[in-house]
Amino acid sequence: MELTSSSHTSLAGNSSVIGFTIGEGVITVLAYFARDWLRLKWVISGYFALVLPYLYFVPESPYWLFTKKKYNQLEECLRKIAKINGHSDNEWYPYYNELIHNRRLSMLSRKYASRSSKDIIFHHLPRLSLCALIGCVTMLLYIKISYGLGAMSDAVSPYWNIIIGAIVEAIGYILASISITTRLGRKYSFIVFSLFTCICVLIIPFVMKSYPIVTIVISQIGKLTISGVVLVTWIYVPEIFPTSMRGVSNGVFVFTGRIGAIIAPVIDVALGEKYIKITFYIYSVLTIIQIIAVYSLPETRNRSFHTDEDEENDLDGQNLFVLGKTENSNEPINRPTPIILQSNEVNVRHTQF
Repeated sequence: MELTSSSHTSLAGNSSVIGFTIGEGVITVLAYFARDWLRLKWVISGYFALVLPYLYFVPESPYWLFTKKKYNQLEECLRKIAKINGHSDNEWYPYYNELIHNRRLSMLSRKYASRSSKDIIFHHLPRLSLCALIGCVTMLLYIKISYGLGAMSDAVSPYWNIIIGAIVEAIGYILASISITTRLGRKYSFIVFSLFTCICVLIIPFVMKSYPIVTIVISQIGKLTISGVVLVTWIYVPEIFPTSMRGVSNGVFVFTGRIGAIIAPVIDVALGEKYIKITFYIYSVLTIIQIIAVYSLPETRNRSFHTDEDEENDLDGQNLFVLGKTENSNEPINRPTPIILQSNEVNVRHTQF
């Protein structure tokens, strides 16, 4: 997401997760023709290998280069952006030069450089804990609804179940991508989709024995809503952390998400059919806890990525210096990303960090 601008993070996140559903469909077709897990494994490995050459051409994140003070690489990256957008160096370089020689930013850079990784992580530990909770519960519900419920019913072929689920998932991603650009924003879109997921999870235990088709319909609705939650989290979580912590936060989010994905089927097998209904009630409670936790987080719609400088202003209440202009830190701040990073129509005369 750092490879695009703050005005296009939603599009970048949406493209990646919708691509995931296409991959689900492709793998299902391959599994249908392979019919052998070892043969399928080699096919998947070759399929994944097609992506590796692309990684060679992926540029480094301008946000990361600026945070790490790799100014030569940053200048080269910005020059390439300006060239692609049809702008000369005279239009953006003076602002870039003023930015990297800003005394206040230099002072903050020295301050953060003196802080140990341990101090930085402990400072963000409460929010990292929420990030871990979101990742674990979201993937727990996703695996439970997407694959656990599909395996419980013989009414539909497992291959068709995955294909239909992928289509429903794509619809959920599209609906969520529209929702996060409305007044609901990231936070309230997450809350709304989580609430609908919770309702579906609560209904399923009452119908899954007597009405298998109804169970499939409700589970697919639940998959639609939990897919919306997944999309929002992939966009929302990176936006609530500064650049220096974004990699760690994503790592925590993915790690705990994988834990949730692993324990979901293990819990089902351990409990058996006799006590399987208990899991639905427990997952509903976890969803409510997650919603309450997310309610405490800030909204990030129409805001650039949270930076270390924003964090500093939150902590010390000092005035902000933005290219010769001061802002009172007690006032609401909506500092945009440099225009050169915001859109294809670069207008560096209004560039701010």
